[in-house]
Amino acid sequence: MKRFFVLLTLIIALSNSTLIAQQTYEWKYYGLEVTVPNDFKVVKNTNEEFEMKGQGMGMYMFIFEGDITAEDMDEAVAEAALSMDMQEVDAAHVIQGDGLDGFYVEGFKDGVRVMLAGMIDPKSQTNFMMLITFYDEDGVAESDAIDIINSVTSTK
Repeated sequence: MKRFFVLLTLIIALSNSTLIAQQTYEWKYYGLEVTVPNDFKVVKNTNEEFEMKGQGMGMYMFIFEGDITAEDMDEAVAEAALSMDMQEVDAAHVIQGDGLDGFYVEGFKDGVRVMLAGMIDPKSQTNFMMLITFYDEDGVAESDAIDIINSVTSTK
């Protein structure tokens, strides 16, 4: 029984530290929220772009104009990856975000791992891209990047 309580206490402590280790920021102009690890700091927050940096990671969001549907977003993301000269680009993955439609691809650019996502807010018809960079050997950063992409929500 004592072992059960020790294990339960450990699980609760670890889950609380995970909850505390994240923070949510808003790109106010577009009403978009994103949850990131607690070491991230805002570098730029304008009407055109939203940029953050963390330890060994970077995140950049920008609006793109275009008459595009959610169904066409996978092609738009693939084209953006090609135009950036990303290498080893994989197939598009569906974003599991809350109320946003989109896709992301993974690849490399200049030796750095890149996740490139394209999303649409169906309520406001806002189209945007998100670029997350990190070192290839960092498994925690890869998991964080997927969590960041899937955390984006609309406040509108």
